[in-house]
Amino acid sequence: MNKLCTLSIAFGVSCCLFAQEKTDSVSIKQPETEKSPVSFGGQLSCWSVFQFPNPVKMQLGTRFVPTFIGNYGKFDTAVSANLQSEFHLSGTKHDSTVCTLKPYRAWLRYSGNNWELRGGLQNIKFGPGKMFRPLMWFDRIDVRDPLQLTDGVYALLGRYFFQNNANIWFWSLIGNDKPKGFEFLGSVRWIPETGGRLQFPLGRGEIALTTHYRKTDVKTALPSTAGKTRFNETRIGIDGKWDAVVGLWFESSTIITQKNNYNLPHHQDFLNIGADYTLPFGNGLGISAEYFRYHMGNSFFINGKSIVIVGAIFNYPVSILDDVSAMFFYIDEQCLWFNYLSYKRAYDNLDIYLIGFWNPEIDLIAASMQVTQHNLFAGKGVQLMVNYTF
Repeated sequence: MNKLCTLSIAFGVSCCLFAQEKTDSVSIKQPETEKSPVSFGGQLSCWSVFQFPNPVKMQLGTRFVPTFIGNYGKFDTAVSANLQSEFHLSGTKHDSTVCTLKPYRAWLRYSGNNWELRGGLQNIKFGPGKMFRPLMWFDRIDVRDPLQLTDGVYALLGRYFFQNNANIWFWSLIGNDKPKGFEFLGSVRWIPETGGRLQFPLGRGEIALTTHYRKTDVKTALPSTAGKTRFNETRIGIDGKWDAVVGLWFESSTIITQKNNYNLPHHQDFLNIGADYTLPFGNGLGISAEYFRYHMGNSFFINGKSIVIVGAIFNYPVSILDDVSAMFFYIDEQCLWFNYLSYKRAYDNLDIYLIGFWNPEIDLIAASMQVTQHNLFAGKGVQLMVNYTF
């Protein structure tokens, strides 16, 4: 194990012994007085995972995300890095050590009262889905990750908000040649990807239409491939959500790839239907459920191959500081159950998580957790995580 990994793990564990990142940036606690135009903060987290096959597998990890935030009138910016290390053991034998240092966010925004224009390394996320997200086009946020972490994309994003709560988005991505979201292949690095989204009110909720175009490259997965390797890809999505007696939503998308000789599916179709409700039990028992169907083949929605996953989340706030939750997922075709139990204690700057899981020896979805290079939740085991935000 090299010196960088040793120092990173030791520093993270020592800090977490005596001591939440949101979707797009690390939250920073500001003083009650007038905010400074420049601030510095970050997040330090460490975790240990024990998986119980024979022999027992163990992972120790640390993650440090220092963040600089600047605010200058209509301009604001955020720059952060991701320093991460993992140490893996199989029984008493050292398996592997992984250390990474990379940019996490680096964007500049120019905004007015009802519009914004943001460019740089950022997170672009939309759609009402909670567990399974057909519109997970640019991120890999996993519902099982307590910190909701994801890599960003290099993009220019513009948004305009109308007075009736309608809004319109447009974006252009460039320099992103690695697969993101549910993608099999990365994009041609220096050919822009373009798209947009229109969201508008409908009854007691809203509905939205989204589209995206890019050019894929087979060489991002198979570098030695010869011949034609670049193919056009078009995505179309529609989603909506409403608050009635229960919360209701749906999210769907289709991906159409130019016909090719590499057995890549011509059509990929995603459908998610969900609902949530809070039962008047004690402090309120929250229940969310989703039905997800994925299909791939040479025609839309039929023939080819498909998979159906049903999921449910139960959440109960025991007290102001304590929260317990459970997640269950079922894959019908293979009769597989995935089970998670989680306990969280939250202080002002410190969150402690204890998670137990009982799963098959496979990953649930293509977008595995971004907190680690390995699949944390395969098989049976427990995870302890401590996260400190400053």
